Amino acid sequence: MPTISLITPTTVSTADDLWGGRQLINELQAKARSVLDPLIPAASSVVSLDYPNYSNVGDSLIWLGEMAYLKSRKIRPAYVCDFENYSNIKLSCALKNNPVILLQGGGNFGSLWKTIHDFRLRVLRDFPEVPIIQLPQSIHFDDDGVLEETRQAIHQHGNFTLVVRDQPSYDFAVSHFECKVELCPDMAFFIGPIESKKPPGYDRFILSRNDSEKSSDWLIDMARLSAGISVNLSDWLEPDRPEKFLSRVERHTSGIRLLIDPSNMALLVLWNMLAQARLVRGQALLERGRVVISDRLHVHILSILLNKPHVLIDNNYRKLGNFHQAWTKRYGGVKFVSNLEEALAAARDLDAQMSSSSLADGT
Repeated sequence: MPTISLITPTTVSTADDLWGGRQLINELQAKARSVLDPLIPAASSVVSLDYPNYSNVGDSLIWLGEMAYLKSRKIRPAYVCDFENYSNIKLSCALKNNPVILLQGGGNFGSLWKTIHDFRLRVLRDFPEVPIIQLPQSIHFDDDGVLEETRQAIHQHGNFTLVVRDQPSYDFAVSHFECKVELCPDMAFFIGPIESKKPPGYDRFILSRNDSEKSSDWLIDMARLSAGISVNLSDWLEPDRPEKFLSRVERHTSGIRLLIDPSNMALLVLWNMLAQARLVRGQALLERGRVVISDRLHVHILSILLNKPHVLIDNNYRKLGNFHQAWTKRYGGVKFVSNLEEALAAARDLDAQMSSSSLADGT
């Protein structure tokens, strides 16, 4: 099983960088630092809330990137939690001089994933005037009531910074919320380049959403369209055995941790291991195919970290296309399409580019 050093960006050679991923990652990290460093002074007392304690690989990539960024700044969170074990009393005790509350980045700022969004609003109400930074998010509201509730919570808080990761989210935030708004790449890029030499087992690996953001049914025309090529299809929501073991450890130690670990520092170690295991699982899935096809944003990001060619079909509110337009359109190893037939044709084009490069190199 491939391994990546926990919350430490991996350094690889820039040689044979066919698609330009290594340079792009460095540039996006530099851009993110230019936004985040002034918001999080070196002497800050930082807490990091909303650990993604579920099996979606993409959210764990964001967490690992956030931890890598903080580690690069020599900042260790004084308190962490997910939305279930949050305690405003314990958080208050952890906040010292120059407090900064960080909220997990992702794609759940709005009404689509309401449980997580409600937790975010609760933190705003519990800690008025304490600097709260929402790390890079995509915004999507389809409920005017939730939008108004969010607007009021931000207004009443008075010291909230909303960091977003695409231009439509930025424009929406500026026009609807009374707070500082910044545009910044996704935190997962702080994981850094990942080197993999595992040969693919299939011509194509298709990673398809199976939730409320799903935009395509990949199975309808699969047999007709994929004749002559080998295809493997999955999503990345199913935990594997290492994750299940670590989750059992978390459950079975909850009682003693309540007594001896009020700031969840032992839990932070366990959570980082869980997030790392999810990264390894996600990497192993993408390594199945010579070219990857997906409708998940963090398949796009992880593919860039792996410097792996891939084809994207956008989700149901253009989260992928908006992000790509903002940050990754210079990456040569990705193509955007609107359906599976176009995706398979685009994958053939990427295959041809790889073959031409190999012939040119004499390999």
